[in-house]
Amino acid sequence: MEQEMIYQTRALIDFLSTILGDQYEIVFHVITEEEVYIDSIINGNISGRNKDSPLTKFALDLIDSKAYLDKDYVVNYKTITQRNKQLQGSTFFIKNQDSELLGMICFNLDYSKKISLTNDILENLNLPTLSKMPHSKGDAPKENGGFTEVLSGNVRDIIKEYINIDLLNDSIDLTQEAKMDIVKTLEEKNIFQLKGAVTETAGLLNVSEPTIYRYRKLIANL
Repeated sequence: MEQEMIYQTRALIDFLSTILGDQYEIVFHVITEEEVYIDSIINGNISGRNKDSPLTKFALDLIDSKAYLDKDYVVNYKTITQRNKQLQGSTFFIKNQDSELLGMICFNLDYSKKISLTNDILENLNLPTLSKMPHSKGDAPKENGGFTEVLSGNVRDIIKEYINIDLLNDSIDLTQEAKMDIVKTLEEKNIFQLKGAVTETAGLLNVSEPTIYRYRKLIANL
């Protein structure tokens, strides 16, 4: 993404945040061939994330599946923070004339205050509150297969969503082939585009960072 477009998008999300208010977290992701990162985040206190936080597994899967080729945005899916606060998410794809993905703007709505206000009104009317109603937490839209996005604050959590956690048990001595299989899976999912992914993977597999780079080079030459 060209720097001019980055500047324009920063101004756009600042404008949108002024209109939408502090109940919306707005995240601007930049996507290049080399890396994927958060350029700007507004009201990050909602999810507890910052500019150093990685993309979510949901966002990475959107990129990997090339969902942006069929649509310009995905709306009203369920998201959840590390503190189990439920939000409503939507993502807008930033593309060029050739439909190549350059970035994404993600919106996460914290509607907890609205639910509290609604419950106060219902209680005054002696009616069941939302927490007592079936499906009160809301269902993710059918177009997203009922998926719930987890808003993680660190890349290690994202890595663990793609590999078998049982393999990381200290009592298990993984073979080089097993470690390379894990690296291959992460490579295929573009995890290494995330800042700090090599360091975290090396730590999880108990190998050095140069070893991870060597595995990646071997995999690329297969």
